[in-house]
Amino acid sequence: MALKPDLGSVAQDDGRYHVEGFHFIGQSLTHAVKLFRSEDTPGPARHLTARELIQGAVDLAASRYGLLGDLVLSSWGIRRNEDIGEITFTLIEHGIFTKQPDDRQEDFSGHEPLAEALRGCVRKRLGLSDN
Repeated sequence: MALKPDLGSVAQDDGRYHVEGFHFIGQSLTHAVKLFRSEDTPGPARHLTARELIQGAVDLAASRYGLLGDLVLSSWGIRRNEDIGEITFTLIEHGIFTKQPDDRQEDFSGHEPLAEALRGCVRKRLGLSDN
């Protein structure tokens, strides 16, 4: 059985994102599973969509970093939803994540911009209105 590569090596080989960004996307997957898994559905977790992984990342960043979430993610190179997709598919290529045959990297495009989604999530968590 081959060992999965460590994220430090993956990040170094990739060169676009800080290792913490890879760790964060891995944690975002776990967080998204908790957000979207039905409590009354036993068994293994179902596959997540790109939208759900993005929402999981946004919610996790908002809960951990609050108003600094955009700055923290940017410091790791994560500035757009497409960056979440790039990291996700890099993790797939290295056997750390898996994908379904119909999953595409393009699925991470066309959503609310990451910075806006983060601000909205933080405002919601703080109980602030959108006005």
